[in-house]
Amino acid sequence: MKASENNTMNGNYVRRSVFTTRAMVTVSLLSALSYVLMLLESPPYIGFLRLEFSDIPAILGAFWFGPAAGIVIEFIKNLIKAITATKTFGIGELANFVVSVAYVVPASLLFRKLKGKYKSVLAFSVATLSMMVIGFLMNYFVTVPMYAKMYGGIDNIVAAASMVPGVKNMFTLILIGITPFNLVKGIFLGIVGHLTYEMLKKVIHE
Repeated sequence: MKASENNTMNGNYVRRSVFTTRAMVTVSLLSALSYVLMLLESPPYIGFLRLEFSDIPAILGAFWFGPAAGIVIEFIKNLIKAITATKTFGIGELANFVVSVAYVVPASLLFRKLKGKYKSVLAFSVATLSMMVIGFLMNYFVTVPMYAKMYGGIDNIVAAASMVPGVKNMFTLILIGITPFNLVKGIFLGIVGHLTYEMLKKVIHE
């Protein structure tokens, strides 16, 4: 067995170093795929939130090589998007990076540490909670205030979410408008991430 690999006794997964040549090539490919998937996004929700599959390659990379790989994939994806195709002067990409890392890191740490039939459920549940909390803080202190400066004030941002009952100011916008979206996104990523990992598990463990 190579020093960079640590096979578990029950064969559930293989830990590999993110610094091997194979790992760096794989992370690069996953980063490129993540960027492409980021461009295939849903129609906007309350102006600037979109659902897409770009975090799935980061989840796979983090499950395979560890949290650092997931962070690298998220960073490269958002950096390329900020340089080549941003519609928000990098604000959306910054928010996406922070919130996505808040999801991928705890998911991968728990998935690689836990054992048992329901480890995916627990890992993705904690990851979703983490994304909701970090997303709330990020939006309240950074993202929404920056959007407000860009689009002429917080009233314009709140007006974009007028279809959501109860949204009256920045706090309610984030609590009622954005946080439930992150809950749905976390569940969505968990289901798709788990199914994708299970389909590719044999390839990943070769």
